[in-house]
Amino acid sequence: MRVGILGQGASGVILAIMIKKKDPSIEVTIFDHNDKTNKKLLATGNGRCNLGNTKVDDKSFNSEFALNLYKDFDIYKQREFFDSIGLETRILNDTLVYPYSLSSSQVVAYLNKLLKEYKVKLINDVNLDSYVINKNNINVVIKNKLYVFDKFIFACGGKSKSSLGSDGRIFKLLKEHNYIINELKPGLTPIRVIENTKGIENERLKGNIKLIKDKKIIYEENGEVLIKKDGLSGICIMNASSIIQRVKPGKKNLIFIDLFNDISEEELEEKFKKYNGLAGFSFLEGVFTIKMADFIRKNSGAKNLYKFDNRDVKNIAHYCKNMVFTYKENYDFDDSQVSIGGVSISNLKDTLESKIEPNIYFIGEMIDIDGLCGGYNLMLSFASSYRVFKSLF
Repeated sequence: MRVGILGQGASGVILAIMIKKKDPSIEVTIFDHNDKTNKKLLATGNGRCNLGNTKVDDKSFNSEFALNLYKDFDIYKQREFFDSIGLETRILNDTLVYPYSLSSSQVVAYLNKLLKEYKVKLINDVNLDSYVINKNNINVVIKNKLYVFDKFIFACGGKSKSSLGSDGRIFKLLKEHNYIINELKPGLTPIRVIENTKGIENERLKGNIKLIKDKKIIYEENGEVLIKKDGLSGICIMNASSIIQRVKPGKKNLIFIDLFNDISEEELEEKFKKYNGLAGFSFLEGVFTIKMADFIRKNSGAKNLYKFDNRDVKNIAHYCKNMVFTYKENYDFDDSQVSIGGVSISNLKDTLESKIEPNIYFIGEMIDIDGLCGGYNLMLSFASSYRVFKSLF
């Protein structure tokens, strides 16, 4: 059997290793327009390669289809697979799965050596020109050269991080082959807000964030928020950005931040009243940086500069428990970690084989499946590789 894979990212590489490990006689060729294999994996987990997460719930992925795909090859089975190819993993922060080396570059180097050992053919710096489905095979034209395969798998990612190889150009060709391509949107990005945040740029706030859409909480997470000159960032914010893209647009999306989520508003007010009586200047400077203290004072509606009365203290306490920002838009694709949208799952069988064209498969970020920060998108990529691997044998 001759298998062609378009895309040398995580899903394509892992599928190739699975196939060759099972049957070394199968010819596997992986194409990519990048000059290097697994370029995007190098940036995963801030260079430490967050491979997965042991905590999964109904918010982890964008659809029931994605969740069922994951359950077929969950993090425990994935770790068993990594162990079977000699890649040791460990769990940090209770749920996050990393390679034992804590090095994305080492993981990429190791996988590349496995590809060489398994005699997987790698062809780089090329683009897919066209392909034709014949009765018994698939004719693929790449850089004006004809290749013939029995199975062909699209694994070339979405549109996020074009500098790492995902530029979305393949979807134009797929539309010509009558595939439904759900609108591509940038996911897991910082967000721009209506409010002016330039004066508190680079401040870091920890607490509970709530995403409110049409007066209803649609997402909630404890974490750190990084203030940018035009908006907000941080893992919890990036997760919220994907949740916003998943749901139908509402009248208004709001981000509420509770800076003191371990105590009630009444308790915070009493604490601030005590602090307010201890100094002749703003008590907020004993809690926050000067820039942040001034921002809170102005936005809380406090009438006085520093000699706060009880009404001022009450307003400040309320604002610290309900700091609100109005969502404007996500950052663009080059600032996103994942693409939302892609090949519609309505075009695919459960095996991830195309319903439109026989022996054509789709895996990874090409499909309209995505997850939150914390290894969920890599887990989906590996699970999709496994689903196609099972269908081939």
